[in-house]
Parts: sequence; C-alpha cells; structure tokens
Amino acid sequence: KTRSNHTAKASVRRTWHCQSDYCVNLYENINAEAGLCVEISCSFTTSSDFNPAHLVWYKCESSKSKCGDSDIIFHIYKNKIQSGFRGRVSLLEPRLHHGNCSIIISDLQESDSGSYQLRVNGYLNGEGTGFTYNTRTTVHVRGMESHYVYDYDL
Repeated sequence: KTRSNHTAKASVRRTWHCQSDYCVNLYENINAEAGLCVEISCSFTTSSDFNPAHLVWYKCESSKSKCGDSDIIFHIYKNKIQSGFRGRVSLLEPRLHHGNCSIIISDLQESDSGSYQLRVNGYLNGEGTGFTYNTRTTVHVRGMESHYVYDYDL
C-alpha cells in the first residue's frame, strides 16, 4: 500500500488586521490532519521606515497575550526552535521584501494544534528591533484518516 501525498489547507476567512502601520493577513482557523503538512498562509506589511530582516513564528497557549522565547517554532537560529518542531517548519518564500510570511509545517501531530503568532525582526531607523503581531492563526489537527491506494495482483 502507498500513502498518497495530501496537504491540509486553510479554512474559513483570511482578513487583514492592523496595529498602527503594521498589518498581517492570516486565516483565523486552519483545519489539518495528522501525518500531513499544513500551510499557514500569511502576508505582512510594516511601517515604511522599518526594514524586515527575519521572521520568528511561535506556537503558544491562546490565553497568553504574547508568546515567549520558549514557544519558538521557526527562527533563523535553529537552537532557539522547540525540539519538536526542528526540521518540520519552513518558509514558503524566504525573501521578506515580498511581504510573504507563510510557513509550512510537515509531519503534523495532534499536539501541533494551537495558536500561532508571528514576529518580524528588523531595523527601525537603523536600530535593531522587532514587531509581534497580536493576530494569530489557530490550527486544529485531527487524527490521521486513511488515505491509502491499494494495488492488488489478482
């Protein structure tokens, strides 16, 4: 038997949310299936005097107003990433000047269900800083269903 290669997709509604000159466009909820991969589709804008350098993605409890360093699932410094997410999260488009902050999480597990938050690190008027968006995406991972193709030699 051979497993088919399905990708989980996003759900309900994707809208822009702005805090001052910093805006992010995310789906509110994404439904996915364990064992597959999911794309967290995302776009961002910043103030004109902010120069984005790299992204940080977090997964934390929705009750937390701001995720912390222990919640990092994607970062340019691999040692900062939660061990359970190392090697499973990648950027869809590495060039930030396009405003694409989408990530793909592979080999989904039910424990990947939760609230995902974005931070953009960069330079504001030449000084290193970052901006964490309040808006989050909630991913719901359900148990793996059967996606098998059977070949029978009769």
